[in-house]
Amino acid sequence: MPESFSTAELLELYKIAIDEYRFEVRLNWDRTTYHLILNSGLISIATGLLKVGSVAIVNLFVAGVFFVGFCASLIGIKAITQGHRYYRRTIVKKTLIEDLLGLTLPNQEYPMRHSLSVGTTHGHAEYLQILHNTDTWLRRGLQPRSITFWIVGILSLLCVMNLVGVWGSVWLFYHPDGQRLLQVPIVVPVLMM
Repeated sequence: MPESFSTAELLELYKIAIDEYRFEVRLNWDRTTYHLILNSGLISIATGLLKVGSVAIVNLFVAGVFFVGFCASLIGIKAITQGHRYYRRTIVKKTLIEDLLGLTLPNQEYPMRHSLSVGTTHGHAEYLQILHNTDTWLRRGLQPRSITFWIVGILSLLCVMNLVGVWGSVWLFYHPDGQRLLQVPIVVPVLMM
């Protein structure tokens, strides 16, 4: 390993780091979309089957669909949080290379003394924390203002909804008369103009 890198080598590494960052962002968004759609679809399917099911054994099948949705929600939460950890590691690598290139130094010519490093998000802008307290920055939890925090919250809510669905389906299996409650039509008021 060379003692120091030339500017050309650092720029090449920087391009690779930016590409890796973009890859992680894209992969994480694709995973997020997949898990949100999968979980919403499973809940919709199970709820629809619950309304149509007239035979008690169907309710056990519906409980199974809800349970699969519960597991899929947990897997989604794990995949998204793990992907966010990988994403953070790419930010560390990018920031380190920016520091070696001198891009993290404040520019004296501009009023707010901005640096030339890529600081699009709040997390990127914490380059001093990233460079000097890397382990702490990597280990911190999801930030309440982040999109990832809210998506994990939505998946957690879907997880709870699936558990309620499992419980309700099993209850309906043991109390077949309760199925009539689901057959009551819901009337939605329509405003006339």
